[in-house]
Amino acid sequence: MQRRLYVASLVLAALGAATAAQAQSCSDGWVSLAVKDVDPRGANDVIDVSKAKGSYRALRLENSGGGLVMDRVRIVYSDQSFHVEDRKINLQKGERTRQLNPRDNNKFVDTVILNYPPDPRAAGPARINVCGLQNSAGAAAVRPAAAVASPAPATPPPAAGGTVTAPVAVTAPAGTVTGSGDVLFGAQTVGFGVDRDVIRVGADIGKFDKIRMRVLDNDIFLNELKIIYANGEPDTLAVNGEIKQNTRTRWFTLKGDRFIKEVQLTYRSRPNFKGQARVEVYGEFAEGWLKPGGEGAKFNQGWVLLGAQTAGFVGFDNDLIPVGRNEGGFKAIRVTAKDRAITLNELRVVYVSGAEDVIPVKTKVEAGATYGPIDLKGGTRAIKEIRAKYRSRFLDKGAVGKGAAIVEIWGKH
Repeated sequence: MQRRLYVASLVLAALGAATAAQAQSCSDGWVSLAVKDVDPRGANDVIDVSKAKGSYRALRLENSGGGLVMDRVRIVYSDQSFHVEDRKINLQKGERTRQLNPRDNNKFVDTVILNYPPDPRAAGPARINVCGLQNSAGAAAVRPAAAVASPAPATPPPAAGGTVTAPVAVTAPAGTVTGSGDVLFGAQTVGFGVDRDVIRVGADIGKFDKIRMRVLDNDIFLNELKIIYANGEPDTLAVNGEIKQNTRTRWFTLKGDRFIKEVQLTYRSRPNFKGQARVEVYGEFAEGWLKPGGEGAKFNQGWVLLGAQTAGFVGFDNDLIPVGRNEGGFKAIRVTAKDRAITLNELRVVYVSGAEDVIPVKTKVEAGATYGPIDLKGGTRAIKEIRAKYRSRFLDKGAVGKGAAIVEIWGKH
């Protein structure tokens, strides 16, 4: 009798283990990257899937908990490219989304960011399973290990006309330089009824070795990208081609490290098309600009721009702003809103050591105004990334144009 009870208990335990395993699995043979309980009544969520094994050809979300209505899903890959599902997704219990960003090639996924308006009537959390479509090559793929920076000088930029490969995430102690240091410093909403726009920059932002562009919301046909330096010298970077929405161009090497007065865009007008696109310009600072006592410290009372992102209008974006370079580390940060006021809800500073500082904030930051300074705990520290929750404000008489705000994070040694 005791033996039969023992065997029965083993069977029940096995069934319980199988049920638990099944709860973490995906349907149709898809692979589960991560499972997270998401509270529809709270803030938006970032699901970290960087520990998932292998690379994937597509993703989808499956829900085994309460209902969740999302207005945007953002997938960020390890090469810093991304895909945005900018649409309403009503995901109830037992439902799954369609394939998200299906491709022929496999890619390593870092994070999945869910944006949704808070629902105070929600009965309970949704359980979101991030599922991936994976072939044999993707299952065997090994994510490149994070490189450890040495105290040696940073690698110089390539010769003019060269192409820089996608940046790789790195970790390093304070006092060393890390890669992936591109910073958003200008944006323009493009209407296709005209064929020329200018993005004003100015000397207070910094000196850049190279730049690239990101295009959102629509494709554009860019004929010419021209840089006007602070001394008036022009630098024409011929693009002459189509740039698809939600993609970045290759890097363009500039003529030395110098200040940029403005970026001139000439593109093919489409008078019969009423759509718009958003063009963002990113740069990589010249070597030494961010160093303590370096040239960057001579401007803006010693504050240097660490990173920036565009703030959406619907819900609260939960954005990751990578801090690519930590030359000497930083002891304080501040937040600046450009072009439009924002509502800032939270700042989370993630250090390269893995430690975090959560700074609860509920405030309006006017266009052109700054929130801070905020002293970092523990003195001077190297920052890996900053996660911020914010949104652009619809009603803002001081807004510049009709576009979204740019949220800038500045640091001080």
